[in-house]
Amino acid sequence: MRRFLICVFPFLILFAQAGSEDKDPREIIEKVRIYKLTEELDLTEEQMAKLFPKLKDMRKFESEFHRQRLELIHELKNLLEKKVNDQEIVKVLDKFQELQRKRYEAHLKEIESIKQILTPVQQARFIIFQEEFEREIRDLIREVRKRRHQPPEK
Repeated sequence: MRRFLICVFPFLILFAQAGSEDKDPREIIEKVRIYKLTEELDLTEEQMAKLFPKLKDMRKFESEFHRQRLELIHELKNLLEKKVNDQEIVKVLDKFQELQRKRYEAHLKEIESIKQILTPVQQARFIIFQEEFEREIRDLIREVRKRRHQPPEK
C-alpha cells in the first residue's frame, strides 16, 4: 500500500491545487483502483472481462443509493422543521428502510456474483484490498484537505 500512496498522492495534490481540472479525480482514483486490483488479485483476462463490468455496476448502484439516501434525509429534515404529524414522517422512514433493504440485497447478490468469478484466495484478497484501498483514499483526502488549509511554506 505504500507504493499506492506514492502513485496516487501526487495526482490528488495536483487536483486539489488545480481547482477546475478537466479530469475528475474520482476517475483517476478508479483507474488506479482497477490497476492495483488487477495486480493484487493476479487476474486473468477472462476474470477481468467478467469482474470489471460488475464492479462498475456496483459503483453506479452505490452512487445512486447515496443520492437517494441524502434525498430522504433532506426530506426528513424538512418534515421535522415543518413539525408534521408522525404519519408523514413514518412514510419517509419506511422509504428509507426499503432503500437500505435494497442495498443489502444488492450487496449479497454482488458477493455471490464475485464468488462465481474469483477463487477463494482472490475473494479474500479482494475484500482486504477494498477495505485498505478505501482507507487509503480517505487518508489521502484528509491529507489533501489539511494541506489546502495550511499557509504556504516560505
